[in-house]
Amino acid sequence: MSLTQSSSNTTAVTGLPGIATIAKIRRVVILAVIAALVYPTLMVASRATCPGGIDGSGGFIDGSGRPVDEAPLCIQLTLGPSPLVYVGIAAIVLIALGRVMKASDEHGALKVLNRAAIGVGVLVAVAIVISHVWFFLIPMEGFTSGSWTVFSPFPFGNIDVTTTPMTTE
Repeated sequence: MSLTQSSSNTTAVTGLPGIATIAKIRRVVILAVIAALVYPTLMVASRATCPGGIDGSGGFIDGSGRPVDEAPLCIQLTLGPSPLVYVGIAAIVLIALGRVMKASDEHGALKVLNRAAIGVGVLVAVAIVISHVWFFLIPMEGFTSGSWTVFSPFPFGNIDVTTTPMTTE
């Protein structure tokens, strides 16, 4: 009976076969969820300007100080998250899981999962940095009327542009 207890104790200590792979899969999934929550939190920024104003007699002036008949336009830019980053996070996790299932050994599977974790973190970090840099490089005076969305050359963030007439209130 001592031999049976010894073998069951050994099994309990070492755990299930592939437990290291399962732990890494859990780590990648948790990291992906955290990244999906951090990304929209850090992807919030806005800028606004109202070139022009009101002169001493209550009339409107443009950005150069010349009187105008219509109210100058105020421009507001708002940075927000892009759904494509969420698609990228999901793609990294799903591709990694597919490669883990095809791995020939545990070492190869762990290597794939480590790279997936790094990939998710890098994707979110790069998306945040590039979006903010691009957002603050947009010239505010380039917008004249209407309301639309500007897509940066990298699909890491969406920029909404709203123009409204200046009010006297």
